[in-house]
Amino acid sequence: MVFVRYILEAIARRGGIRATLILGSGASQAVQVDAMRDAFGALLTIHEAPDPDPVRGPLALSGKLARQFGHARQLRQAVTMLHAQGRVDHVHIPFADDYALFPFAVRRRPFGGIAWSGIAIRPRFHLARTGAIVPSRSEDHVEAWAYRQLLRSATLQTLFSIDPFLASRIDDPRIVTLCDPADITDKTPQQGWLPVKDDATVLLAYGYVDHRKAIDRLLRCAATPNVPRSLVIALVGVQDPAMRDVLAGPEATLLRAQGRLIEVPRHVTDVEEASAFARADIVWCYYPGSYCSSGAMVRAGQMGKPLLAAAEGLIGHLARHHDIGLTAPECDDHALTEQLTRIAGEPALRARLGAAGARYFATATGQAFGDRILAHIVGQEAST
Repeated sequence: MVFVRYILEAIARRGGIRATLILGSGASQAVQVDAMRDAFGALLTIHEAPDPDPVRGPLALSGKLARQFGHARQLRQAVTMLHAQGRVDHVHIPFADDYALFPFAVRRRPFGGIAWSGIAIRPRFHLARTGAIVPSRSEDHVEAWAYRQLLRSATLQTLFSIDPFLASRIDDPRIVTLCDPADITDKTPQQGWLPVKDDATVLLAYGYVDHRKAIDRLLRCAATPNVPRSLVIALVGVQDPAMRDVLAGPEATLLRAQGRLIEVPRHVTDVEEASAFARADIVWCYYPGSYCSSGAMVRAGQMGKPLLAAAEGLIGHLARHHDIGLTAPECDDHALTEQLTRIAGEPALRARLGAAGARYFATATGQAFGDRILAHIVGQEAST
């Protein structure tokens, strides 16, 4: 929802445009949606569309296709109805590759004559050729075909990408690169929000705390004797119930007893988020098997904090290429412990990496993101 909010803020700044937000059943009652209703008033209309039939079982390629075709069908039906009631000048899909990549790759005019745009969030087929470390997969050929077919759409106006390398792999002027945005620096942190000592070195793991973030390995490595005892792990975010055994395990128990594990197991406010990142000395972006961007990475950069990341994928590639963090292979606990020990024990290294991150993400603001998307939309399509 944060991308939507940035675009709505750009609409409010520009004026003269109304927006309709199409949501699935029940999503219109979400806290973030209520906040947008309050913030944007009459310029925003909420339209609730029925959810497609759920796709059961693991989301292999066939499952992804079924899910995307279901979502695309519901979206097209909603746009058709709204257009019949008034006038839809443009359709924007914030997560185009998650919801519409394959359906719209085979449909040259998905909304009839209405122009559309979208944001590619997690393309992967091209990463190996950029220098990123990624395992090969048969899906890459299918994904590459889908992106090229998508760009043959007669009504596609712009495909925005938060991946800085996609445009270099597909030569098409309609691919516009945007920085993955955040606005954390707009918030004033609360000093002392995390209950840690002043001389502690804080490693922040932020967001939904689940097995994808390899928290079990973080705790196991942090509990080893070579890691400085000044290192404190801060887990800030809702905890997946499946993490119960890990967070009740021997490593977590030991770290708590030493005062080296702090937990805030809930959704936090924007100010609390800023407070957590402001106090952090290191930000955990070690997500084995996840090869796309990360909001935690952007927030860390904007706050001048270094990363500890998996070597694989886009995050690891950016960490090495721009010197914004240390990396370790996703299947090597020894290397991970060594890197954790190094970054926890070297303040000068953290300062250098953090300063590089601040430079790289200096322009990755929510305002720049929303304004640029809106400029491309209204530059070629009049909206009312």
